Amino acid sequence: MSIDDVSFAGKFFLEKYSGGKEVYENLLEMTKDPMKYNEEFLFKILDKNKNTEYGQKYDFANIKSIEEYQSKIPLSEYDDYVEYILSMIIDNRSDLITADKVDHYSKSSGTLGNPKKIPCSASGQEAIMKYSEYHTFRLIGEKLGLDWIDGRILNLSDFSIDEIKPGITYGAVSSKMMMLLGKKIDNYVDLLQSIFTSPIEGVFPEPSTDVRYIHARFALMDENIVSVLSSFYSIFLELLVYIEENWKLLVKDINKGTIDESIKMSNKVRESLLGKVQPMSERADALNKIFEQGFNEPIIPKIWPKMKILVGIGTGGFFNYTTKIKKKYAGKDLNLVLLGLISSESIVSVPIDLNSHSSAILPDVCFFEFKPVGSDDVYLTLDKLEEGKDYELIITNLSGFYRYKMGDVIRVTGRYNNLPLIQFLYRSNQNVSLAGEKTTEIALREAAERTMRDFNIDLMEFSMYPDPDSSPASYVFFLEINSNPNNVSKEDIRDSIEEKLSNLNPSYGDKIEKNVLGKMQLHFLHKETYLLYRDLMITKGISSNQLKPPRIIVNEAQRRFFFALTK
Repeated sequence: MSIDDVSFAGKFFLEKYSGGKEVYENLLEMTKDPMKYNEEFLFKILDKNKNTEYGQKYDFANIKSIEEYQSKIPLSEYDDYVEYILSMIIDNRSDLITADKVDHYSKSSGTLGNPKKIPCSASGQEAIMKYSEYHTFRLIGEKLGLDWIDGRILNLSDFSIDEIKPGITYGAVSSKMMMLLGKKIDNYVDLLQSIFTSPIEGVFPEPSTDVRYIHARFALMDENIVSVLSSFYSIFLELLVYIEENWKLLVKDINKGTIDESIKMSNKVRESLLGKVQPMSERADALNKIFEQGFNEPIIPKIWPKMKILVGIGTGGFFNYTTKIKKKYAGKDLNLVLLGLISSESIVSVPIDLNSHSSAILPDVCFFEFKPVGSDDVYLTLDKLEEGKDYELIITNLSGFYRYKMGDVIRVTGRYNNLPLIQFLYRSNQNVSLAGEKTTEIALREAAERTMRDFNIDLMEFSMYPDPDSSPASYVFFLEINSNPNNVSKEDIRDSIEEKLSNLNPSYGDKIEKNVLGKMQLHFLHKETYLLYRDLMITKGISSNQLKPPRIIVNEAQRRFFFALTK
């Protein structure tokens, strides 16, 4: 396809696809001998940073083997770097933990406390762009061809970003990528409007703006959308539920070219948006006929017949959202691009096929070590991994973290040539142990989801609070469901979750039986509780790109919030 044959947006996508050829092919080459490339990466990092304060402290210059690296360099956590990071930000130091330029700090989600400032070097940013953009576009093109190249994207990612001081930014790395793009392109706003269905007011929203309405309204106006970009699949599902519940208001506004007075936004934003819409009676009539048929059949092919691609994170704790999108709303023709493990510290893995929940580890962006779950002081390299086993992930990255305990647990699901394929499972610090039972988030999730399937209940989301103050200590489950279950009691649901959790974690069941732990408590939440929680966190400065449902309630503010919204 010639660049002269495509639209303004198509030229942008085609450049990404063409630029991804080398990235895509290099990754395929690395699959043949990934350990060779991973070892080379480590010694490049050590050589580059040997004259930094950290490098001199641990004698990087004289480390000659992986074993020597592991023996000389201690395992680390974020707190080990806080003083360095503060000096980097306040004093503009560039010789402390990395010799690379650091002009951006990624904001962690702050699930367990205050958001952290994770350094992201120029090389780290380049790696993220290389794989999250160029590789992804190339993968889609290789698997689906280029029929999608001229279409627009329903973008649900948040691109807000803060400036700590001149030239130093703080926020999601995706926001930094968009900021850099804006500096390179003169007609940046025109490009965004040609790529995304949502206007600028939805891409860079003001606080307290009803962004969900903006995304839904402008997406429904365009029947030719080809793909969706959603940081987490849960956000796309939330939008689909919003459309299902508010379609009459949305269709009315599309028909009249208005914005209902109930929609929250400033007068400035409202005036700007009204200048971008006009009555669309024909599209409104078509949507009205579609929605009046109900939502018992997949609705996406009817609203957006050209939509073929959904890009975002939909594995691990988001698997339930993925299933709902496919089963209820999308049907069989929507292809899932399930992004791999991407954290504030680094991109770790990428998909190498569509509709696959496994992703390929990237040997040239981090040096990887793996601690088998349940083991002590065993740290394996990626050539020693076993399929089906679970490991805690330890990385040495491009931005000055060495033997860093990420807190992520992954499972090896297979191999592509010799390169391990993985799935993210859960955060290692999101375990519950009121009485030594060590219940993982994945066990809690499985118990809740299996129970919902058994009773044919549509589960939106759940959380669990480990209550140490009850006598004896007990688990408190919170469930948000779409409708009240028929012919099944709250006690039956609670007993089923408890039974399944006891099977998944026998230690928990044993402690229930011996009355070391009390019987589980169960509460139903009001509808849209998790939407409200998400909106509140966004108002506090947490990026929607990093917001995950609080599966395990870990602080008093969360506890009070969820207890206040029980029915």
